[in-house]
Amino acid sequence: MHRSWSTPFVESFEKAFSRVKVDYQKTPFIYLNKWDIVADLYSRMKDLFEIHEVETGRYTIGKDGRWREKRFKSEQISTTPIHTNLGLEKGDKARADISYIDLSSMQFAVTSRFSKKRSTSISSWRFTSGAAISVIKNSEVQYAKRKNNLTGRFSKTYGMKDLEREIMKEIGNLGSWNKSILLLVDDHGLFTKNELEDTFSKKLKPYIMKLYYLSPRSGFFITGKRKVKENE
Repeated sequence: MHRSWSTPFVESFEKAFSRVKVDYQKTPFIYLNKWDIVADLYSRMKDLFEIHEVETGRYTIGKDGRWREKRFKSEQISTTPIHTNLGLEKGDKARADISYIDLSSMQFAVTSRFSKKRSTSISSWRFTSGAAISVIKNSEVQYAKRKNNLTGRFSKTYGMKDLEREIMKEIGNLGSWNKSILLLVDDHGLFTKNELEDTFSKKLKPYIMKLYYLSPRSGFFITGKRKVKENE
């Protein structure tokens, strides 16, 4: 069976997540901020670091800003499929903390010839197929609900509402990728699996998006719910 280009990305993340889970639950303060987690994930996904030649690295940008294929021969550009803080195209706002590129869809715009006397200048790049990981770390929001002393009813705290809005925003940013993972590291364990599914599963695209959750006492993932047709 033919393996999808994104299969190594998914397998590598799952292995990294299982190791991060062990270390974090053993020593919760090992990650002081989000970027500690991003750096650790990136370093653990070493099996994706292999450098490849990019077959489509023969493009340049004309004065009108359009991409054109070069007519002269050029050496192939080599790069790795995994990167940090990357958008689908240079300059895009919707960026991911860790991205994995389908290099068969990668294109570079080269502004000078390859030669020993003159170095190559990469003006821009783009790719059409990519997978992404974004990380959210909650260390500030400690309480999910508050009790109204007059009515006795519980409602979400403002901090919890802000955290949920941040999660929704990140899910939206990841929506343009072919495969995506949102990792929520919650120092205070505010969510259960049922609560996460009730709040976010309908926003996750089925089959291509997952939300992983990690707290000092639990670790799991949820996926998007497929829409069921009325006649099914």
